[in-house]
Amino acid sequence: MPVIDIAKFDIERLTGLKFEEVAKLLEHVKCEVEEADGERVKVEVTHDRPDHFSAEGLARTLKGVAGVETGLPVIKLGPSPIKLVAGHIEERPYISMAVVRGVRLDDEAVRQLIQLQEKIHETYGRGRRRIAIGYYDVSKIKPPIYYRRISQDDEYTPLGFDKPIKVRDMYQLTEQGRRYSPLIHIERPPALVDSAGQIMVVIPVLGSECCKITERTTDVLIDVTGTDPRAVVNALSILIYALLERSGPRQVELVEGGTGYSHEYVKIETDERAVGDLLGVELSRADFLRYVKMARFDYVDGHVVVPPYRINVLSWVDVAEEVAVMIGYNQLPREAPRVMAAGRRHRVEVATQELRKSLLSMGFTEVNNYVLTDDSVGDFCRPARVANPISELYTTVRCSLVPQLVATAAAVKRREVKLFEVGEVVREGRTVRALALLISREGATLTDGLSAIKALCHRLGWSCKFKPLEAAWALPSRAAEVVGDVAGYVAEVNPDILTKLRHTTPTVAAELFIHMQS
Repeated sequence: MPVIDIAKFDIERLTGLKFEEVAKLLEHVKCEVEEADGERVKVEVTHDRPDHFSAEGLARTLKGVAGVETGLPVIKLGPSPIKLVAGHIEERPYISMAVVRGVRLDDEAVRQLIQLQEKIHETYGRGRRRIAIGYYDVSKIKPPIYYRRISQDDEYTPLGFDKPIKVRDMYQLTEQGRRYSPLIHIERPPALVDSAGQIMVVIPVLGSECCKITERTTDVLIDVTGTDPRAVVNALSILIYALLERSGPRQVELVEGGTGYSHEYVKIETDERAVGDLLGVELSRADFLRYVKMARFDYVDGHVVVPPYRINVLSWVDVAEEVAVMIGYNQLPREAPRVMAAGRRHRVEVATQELRKSLLSMGFTEVNNYVLTDDSVGDFCRPARVANPISELYTTVRCSLVPQLVATAAAVKRREVKLFEVGEVVREGRTVRALALLISREGATLTDGLSAIKALCHRLGWSCKFKPLEAAWALPSRAAEVVGDVAGYVAEVNPDILTKLRHTTPTVAAELFIHMQS
């Protein structure tokens, strides 16, 4: 979970509440105070709320819960006199900009904005590969602004420097240059350049001292560039609304050019009765409207209106979750199951325990991985993809345990590895319990896998037979289908697949599926 650092005085100033009240409300909205050291506090927030990655977003939410400010946050939109002329940049083709006027910044405010920028970079932005963010003082820029390539022999003054250096030297002299320059065309990097010829930023590497925001800045230009247009717009929405918490006039100007930015409220048809049924509570229309407004939403003609910075709200079920948060999870009723029967262990759980015992006795080591995984699982099966992944590490629901086992074996870095995992996978729209085992060592062959499956079936009293099988991820003629009391497969993993998973040792893997039926 992301942990953010905030100052007590700043969150008090933003919310109008004493910190003792703030601390109680943080737990109410699924945030937890990790550490309180004098005047500063570290707060753990959830991955699905990138708008909470700074004090401004937390303050906006807490004001709603406390009733200080409810409903949709106020925003005044208009066109900007600043124009953007965007060239085509293959590696980062999308760019959007906006200006927030009348902001009041001090040292802590600048610190929070930078924290928000970096937290989004590392999580939602996938280490700047997906999106990159920049802030600029409008008073220091001469428009129009050009998004174009520059030369690595061009000079500018990177953030933290007191004199100009060549872009090629910036790559070597700064941590950001060493870390992020591989993401772009190094010889002709993309940049923002104003009409005076100032290089405002080398994207997505490092900004310039020429137009950085300071405590004296009153008008802030935000740019977001990236490889995904939706991600660019989502990030810009979060940044705009964060700055609005520090803006008196709450005025936002949309910059013309590039991908552009469309400020759109999401309308989700929602029935308060369905929400009440889902949560197990009696929910009147008045109570429902109150909770919706506490969540900083609105309700119009049967639809909940969601502001654009709430990128995690996709359906009425998400609205129901927000209502539950506003009510307080501890306030929801508890009921004993209406089933008059003695409990017993499900047969799948019995089989799972026996599988674990058997494999441990056979010298295998158990591992436990997440149900969500990355795109590498697509080499083994057809996974279900997450509509709004919070990280490139968790983009799919796993349909096989094998890729994660191979990745674990690669991380272990031993000459011989024997691993297994028992857990859920989703195959053809059904959730099934799966067992996967892996043997990785020099000279490992299909025979090793067949022997392990035969021994396992014998220990459990299962009838297991093998049939020839061809799989795209396996070596040709080195795979077998398992049939009988349990279904599955065993195969030698193709070296090309192993290389993609950063593993170089010959590996044989097997997977058995235990359908979750009574």
